Amino acid sequence: MRICLVRNDKMGDMILTLPVVQGLKEINKDYQIDIVCSKKNQKICKYYKSIKKIFLLQNKFYQVLKIISKLRNEDYDYIFTFSPGIISILISIFSKSKKKSLLIFKSRYKNNYMSKFLDKVLGKIFFNQCIIIDRRLTYSQNDSIHQTEIMMELVNKNGLNLNNNAEIKNVFEFKKIDLNSRKLCLIHLSSKWVNRYFSEDNFIDLLENLKNLKIDIVMTTDGTSKKVFYKIFKKYQIITNEELENLNNINNILILDQLNFDNWVSIINSSTYVITPECGCTHISSLFETKLCVIYDADNVPDMIAKEYAPWKKKYTKLFSNNQNLEKELISFIS
Repeated sequence: MRICLVRNDKMGDMILTLPVVQGLKEINKDYQIDIVCSKKNQKICKYYKSIKKIFLLQNKFYQVLKIISKLRNEDYDYIFTFSPGIISILISIFSKSKKKSLLIFKSRYKNNYMSKFLDKVLGKIFFNQCIIIDRRLTYSQNDSIHQTEIMMELVNKNGLNLNNNAEIKNVFEFKKIDLNSRKLCLIHLSSKWVNRYFSEDNFIDLLENLKNLKIDIVMTTDGTSKKVFYKIFKKYQIITNEELENLNNINNILILDQLNFDNWVSIINSSTYVITPECGCTHISSLFETKLCVIYDADNVPDMIAKEYAPWKKKYTKLFSNNQNLEKELISFIS
């Protein structure tokens, strides 16, 4: 049996898709499962040994045609389109897969009949199976909108057996970094920290109070960090990706700036605690035994986001950005 999954969006989306792969392989070891991925989530796919072939999709026209051509040369029994967007749908339509399935999530912000109208039309015409999730209605009825559960539902609807409780812990071979640290707390320095409820000064106060707990703190960065954390970058020592390799210990608080993927994941794997706004760091952390706290944006339907993108099979602490006791809650999380 040959199966292709189309998941050309963000890293967190791919990590939530991997239990589907794992669940299929645990029941049917002979299944070959290939992935169409994006540049953002390719980095996680290449470490996951249950994936046979990886097709990198970029949004330039000739690159889309190239992927379509490659998939047409593959004799797939099933192709599942889990990612939103017309490009993902067209890739599946023009494949020669015997059975095609499509997952559509309607907007969580607008209760609009026209939401994903073209996707729905194409789904009815070209796909053997199509699940349409009205996020707002499903959430209001307290039914599941979790991405992984819905993807598994679509696979089951095709008559394929899989372990619906599959986990992906301990299947990656990421190393740990020995920094001779006390308990290590990693805080992901996303711009999502700074909002109308929580300022950069509040963040500095949090850091200074956390270090009194006799832990070491590292802050990892992304492309948004320097846009809002002007004081942070002046106040604390910055360690670059190259300098990390020669780092033997941590002096209370460090910024680990622009780490490559391997080092970033390894430092997460080495941490006792991870505190992060909801983003890719959330889902990377869910792969390991680290104690995880996720902060959701109170202005962006936080409970709905949490139910849709909660770390799969991972116990974690959930907080909201408008929590007036956010600092106290985070200190309590560590202590």
